[in-house]
Amino acid sequence: MISVHRVNTPSIVDLIDQTCELPAPPAMLHELDVVMANPESAAEDAAAVIVSQPSIAANILRIVNSPYYGLQVRVSSVDLAVSILGFHMTKKVTLQAAMFSTFAKKGVEHQHFDATAFWRHSVYVGVAARVLGQASSRCAGFHPEDLYVCGLVHDIGKLVLLDSSPDFEKTITISMDEQRPLHTVESEVLGFTHADVSAALAREWSLPDDVCNALRHHETPEADPSSAPLTSLLCIADRLAGDAVAQRVPAARLTELATTLLEAAGIVASQLGELTEQADADFETTCLPW
Repeated sequence: MISVHRVNTPSIVDLIDQTCELPAPPAMLHELDVVMANPESAAEDAAAVIVSQPSIAANILRIVNSPYYGLQVRVSSVDLAVSILGFHMTKKVTLQAAMFSTFAKKGVEHQHFDATAFWRHSVYVGVAARVLGQASSRCAGFHPEDLYVCGLVHDIGKLVLLDSSPDFEKTITISMDEQRPLHTVESEVLGFTHADVSAALAREWSLPDDVCNALRHHETPEADPSSAPLTSLLCIADRLAGDAVAQRVPAARLTELATTLLEAAGIVASQLGELTEQADADFETTCLPW
């Protein structure tokens, strides 16, 4: 465990540092970077690093064998998985697997927090971000798996806070009892939000700066000083997911998305229905982290 040391605003740095600790990324991610940077490295060299952490290796095989990748044969070895995916994609899939292994089985409990619903929502937002990104005129430069990871970890700060901050449980209770947005109550009680913690964790795990920025502002994209398209896209994905992924978003909800938000993300409003259907279909074939 390491204390956070980087967020944009110094006062938030201090507040988060006094409140919780961020899980350090597995050392094997750095080792994998070193191996992949060597032009003489082969697939078995990368696989040797990955198998040093069995839980991550197992999750990589689960992800690679999910219907999303559409492989014709089942992959049963990490060596073969790396050979099929290539180094670039292997690194992205390994990051997903490391996130799953680190957080998916955290034993957090609260009367208003459902861990299964949390992960279903997170995975759906990842899937929706990936689908939206492929249709966006302003996010075409992002790799689809980067968008998926961005959605997957957008609320990860909630797990960090539930694990290490008793005061966070109060914010959940107040939010539910008073029917107010959680991030608003968090700002009042903690002085920062779970989105700030998600962004801080992303920095510690060396995710790109634009991803960190999107995580921090996904609840309030209008407050993003850079007006980044990714921030707006992540906000849309989060809203499409809704509170209960098991029940599809009513068509009326799609019309609630502000025109300015859609324009900022480079999404055509008339495409939303089709894109939501595609996200639904992809979600059903996605390997969930349990």
